[in-house]
Amino acid sequence: MATKNTSTQIEKQTHYHKIGRLSRPIAKKIHRESAYIYIDDNHLKHIFLKHKNEIENIGLTPRLFVDLVVNNFNRIYRGRRNDLRLVLWNGKPKVTVIELNFALKKEFYEVKTATIVRKDFFSDSDLLWKKK
Repeated sequence: MATKNTSTQIEKQTHYHKIGRLSRPIAKKIHRESAYIYIDDNHLKHIFLKHKNEIENIGLTPRLFVDLVVNNFNRIYRGRRNDLRLVLWNGKPKVTVIELNFALKKEFYEVKTATIVRKDFFSDSDLLWKKK
């Protein structure tokens, strides 16, 4: 869990933006730490450059795109290298996903990328949590 000192250091860096938190009940169920979720300007730029068409098709900015998932995800899958993938599963052929990993000695989660993928992308992934 992030210390107050670490949180203050991160928040003073203008290129980092706090966008949410992995709640204690969910973190406990998936055997992870509850911690804040941040994104930096470089990852926002990456999301826009690599996934511009998908984002524009749904009429969002990269920041709103990420906020949508962080505030509405209903599934969590294990990603590569034990990262987490927060997924907004919507009953359609494609779903929105953001990939998180730990940063700064595992004191907070950092968004690495966000995109829209086909549901079968998760066919070989471990489902860690699903909203009831």
